[in-house]
Amino acid sequence: MFLDKDRYVELSEWKSLGVAAIYTKKNYGDIRELDKEKILSDFSLEGKYLVSGFQTHSDNIAIIDSLEKLYFEDTDGFITDRDDVVILTKYADCLPIYFYDARKDVIGAVHSGWQGSYKEIGKKAIELMIKRYGCELKDIKIAFGIGISQKNYEVSEDFFEKFRAKFSLNIVDKSFKELNGKFYFDNQRFVYENLLELGIPKENIITNDRCSYDEEFHSYRRDREISGRNGALIYKL
Repeated sequence: MFLDKDRYVELSEWKSLGVAAIYTKKNYGDIRELDKEKILSDFSLEGKYLVSGFQTHSDNIAIIDSLEKLYFEDTDGFITDRDDVVILTKYADCLPIYFYDARKDVIGAVHSGWQGSYKEIGKKAIELMIKRYGCELKDIKIAFGIGISQKNYEVSEDFFEKFRAKFSLNIVDKSFKELNGKFYFDNQRFVYENLLELGIPKENIITNDRCSYDEEFHSYRRDREISGRNGALIYKL
């Protein structure tokens, strides 16, 4: 469960495991406009290093095993086992996905809008955790941050057909709703079903029933070009 703070929400379940997963609110500001030093100071993270990137709705994920590079072009996710790294990804309706493997002490986060979900960026992150760090599916924990809800995510019939052509009928039926000739997409449910299909245990996944369209959060669907960005941060305590 994400517990409310003044300017952000925080995942309570992982704190006892030694990991902070945080999602900022609109009144924290536009995360794109804040420098690294301010963000680290605001969350009392002096001495750690903030890693972020220019997001392009890709499925590109960087593994952070050194501090030689802290900013990445064309990158929508990060994975690390370092204790001194804070991962930051940015959102305005897209879905944040947090990852943690307590046995291997690996954390990660990816930006999964519909394009990232279609490209299965969540699966790719897990595959990288397995390949690079020796993680196992049974040990990987997942938490979804706050993205747009299905009721506020109307899509075209062409959008629906694009997904139906690539994914199983079971996943598509659970992820789309047709109402009065209009189609609505549940991005979180789509990713959830894909991760179950991959083999992540159901009990390892924390879902979220909040919506970024709410006034508490930045939302592109609501505010269009004037929308700011929320930040999703994950780091070891």
